[in-house]
Amino acid sequence: LPATLGTDLHDHDEPLAEPDRPDMIMQAAAIARILASTDISHLGFTEADHVAVDPSECSLLWREVLKHNPDAFKFKPRTPQPPPSQGLLDGQEYHNREREKQFEDLAPNLTKARKDHPFPPDDTSSHREDLHNELSPDSVASRKPKVRKKDNSASSSGPSIPSSQEVIANFRELVEDFCGKAEIPDNADGDDWLSIALNDVKVLVNEITYVRSKGMLHEIPMDTLTCLLHVIDRQIRCSQGLSIDVKENPDAADAEHSVFSALESIHAALAIMTNPDMPKQLYREELIERIIDFSRHQIMDCMAASNPTFRALYKPAGNVTNDGDEDEDDMENGPASKKRRTASNLSARKSSANKVSASIYSAVQKLCLILGFLKELLTTVRLSDSCILQLAKTCFTTFLVDNMQLLQLKAIGVICMVFSSYTQHRSYLVDETLNLVRKLQFSKNAIRTYHLADEEQKQIQMITALLVHLVQFSANVPDSLKGTVNWSTIIDASVDANYPINCHEAATEACCLFWTNVLQRFTAAKSQDVPEAKGIIENLVQDLLTVLNLPEYPAAAPILEVLCVLLLQNAGLKSKDTSARCFAIDLLGGIASRLKRDSVICSKEKLWILQELTDAENDSSKILKNKCCVCLGGRGINMACDVCGRCFHPDCMGAGSQENLQRDSVCPLCFCKQQLSVLQSYYELENKEKGKRASTAHKKKTAIPDEVTAVDTVQQILLNYLQEAGPQDDGNLFSRWFYLCMWYKEDISSQEKIIYYLARLKSKEILRDSGSGLALSRDWAKKICLALGQKNSFSRGFDKILSLLLASLRENSPVIRAKALRAL
Repeated sequence: LPATLGTDLHDHDEPLAEPDRPDMIMQAAAIARILASTDISHLGFTEADHVAVDPSECSLLWREVLKHNPDAFKFKPRTPQPPPSQGLLDGQEYHNREREKQFEDLAPNLTKARKDHPFPPDDTSSHREDLHNELSPDSVASRKPKVRKKDNSASSSGPSIPSSQEVIANFRELVEDFCGKAEIPDNADGDDWLSIALNDVKVLVNEITYVRSKGMLHEIPMDTLTCLLHVIDRQIRCSQGLSIDVKENPDAADAEHSVFSALESIHAALAIMTNPDMPKQLYREELIERIIDFSRHQIMDCMAASNPTFRALYKPAGNVTNDGDEDEDDMENGPASKKRRTASNLSARKSSANKVSASIYSAVQKLCLILGFLKELLTTVRLSDSCILQLAKTCFTTFLVDNMQLLQLKAIGVICMVFSSYTQHRSYLVDETLNLVRKLQFSKNAIRTYHLADEEQKQIQMITALLVHLVQFSANVPDSLKGTVNWSTIIDASVDANYPINCHEAATEACCLFWTNVLQRFTAAKSQDVPEAKGIIENLVQDLLTVLNLPEYPAAAPILEVLCVLLLQNAGLKSKDTSARCFAIDLLGGIASRLKRDSVICSKEKLWILQELTDAENDSSKILKNKCCVCLGGRGINMACDVCGRCFHPDCMGAGSQENLQRDSVCPLCFCKQQLSVLQSYYELENKEKGKRASTAHKKKTAIPDEVTAVDTVQQILLNYLQEAGPQDDGNLFSRWFYLCMWYKEDISSQEKIIYYLARLKSKEILRDSGSGLALSRDWAKKICLALGQKNSFSRGFDKILSLLLASLRENSPVIRAKALRAL
């Protein structure tokens, strides 16, 4: 078979793998087409050479090929073609002609184009690390010749690639020189350590980044890394207590060098500790705590320097120290009263709020990078509770100012990773989120600085973004699925059949804990604080309705659903407090109207992909053969699906070049049906093999449906869109897993096919080289998300909300009746 079908993806020192791999079964249609167009007349076969074969003795791939072409293995005599003038084709020309034949034979959907990357994985990592390092201040000055380049001038014939021994030797030489610059003089005291020059630390960071990108950092001798981390620890201790905030420290200019040297040293230390397969002896708790403490101190100083309100509330000046107790109370009870008292005092200082020095800006950029490394460290090594709590407190502090968006985004990632990996601290993190809600300054036009992906001029509050991500990370992805996986990984994953349901219940529990405390605060608020409490809840609900049915935020629906359940009970419509009941009616009316609006829009939607959900009989005769399925136009069609025959305009499908026309020729529906069919077929084969080996006492229910349902197909289209178009980070993985947990809970036969659901999460990795089908636009993805949302329990709750609003029309109180009528 041609290498383009993935047959070269094996170790050439080992025998070929079995053909019944999911990635090979996915190629069955292409193999059938290739066999149909292959000329074997030169082999001299005749019809007498045909041998009857028992299908039960053949591979699954063989049977799948026959499904697409029953005559694939039958000999058909052909008219001999005139041979080329030069006789047999040379290897390169034959290879090129075979590739051209594949495109002509309607098999461009199974190309290897998507597996060709612009650079190897190692270079990708190197490129990413270089970009991270460019965030540091004075990045141009940091690009100095490395030790490994000292003999480049001797090689004039061309660039030479250093061996691993040379890279390690050069790194050890650099570390030895670096540590020598920090040696303590014999006549000096123990605290008189020498501070290393900032440029020297930057050179060290660049060298660590280079060695790490080559995958050799774990090969560095233990004593070299231990000595280096010890010197780095000294550099951090030298700078403890220093500040680059001019108002905090009059000598900030002198301290700037030491602070940035310590920040670069922290960068170097975390780059080493977050590298895979490092010795456990390197992770000293004392060093990690010092890194977190120093980072917290610098974050607080940067926030105070860039926001006068924060400085006045949380860093009171010396002339107002007699109000320290009152300030402490304000920190716990919220800034509302403090804000009213200090508004006139701060008005004169607000003009300088935007005047942030270059040093502060550079420090914030480096602190963002450090928070990203700390997020990686959470999954690299198990940190102590003291480190976790200190790190979480540092991240929550960043939300108290409005002009630190990048730092807040990094903080959200760290908090969510703690929430996912350290489940014993979940209640603490929810409590801290509630405290943060209490401290936020309320206004009708709340500051919304979290930009939604690809949504023009749409933002939500950072606190809402934190809430949504926390709920999505509460459904923890199984550890075996967080890295690179294949079919064997899925089969060997010891995941209980109830695990996805437990993940969904954990998310619901987090929502209940949050909303219960928020509503309790509203009901217990004093009369003068009720408008503020109402405004906070209304802003949260408005943000959640903004992200509802957006592909990246599946948790919005469960969060709103839990709120509606509580509002329909004692916290809302059944409350004895008239104001609480009126407020609940207002909220429920707004949510119910959005549900009804979405339902009407979805019922009028004519997107061709969604017709799969409405056409129960799924009759292929309804497919328009000579019209574009998107715009229903007939002219200019030069694009058709190889499987179903649907026609498209390239512009309607977003195919901007002729390369895309050749490479992608399978519509998303057919492509996902192929994916799910292969996963099902392979799963059935695996179950048969297990059934032969397992005793009757150990048999489990592993049945899966015979055919791929339309709902499963559309769901898989959404998962594939998120995997391809979304950011390749932990948040993307947890979003897809959250979808699967919700669908798993709704599927009555889900527990019988847990492995099938796990495979759907990483279908692109399992079915490698299966192509990607035609691209899916974001507008289509949102419409698919809206249609699938109509099938969840939140949308089905509209009738109950409506019935209780109608019942409120019969209340004795005219105020409640008026509110209910307005809601309707």
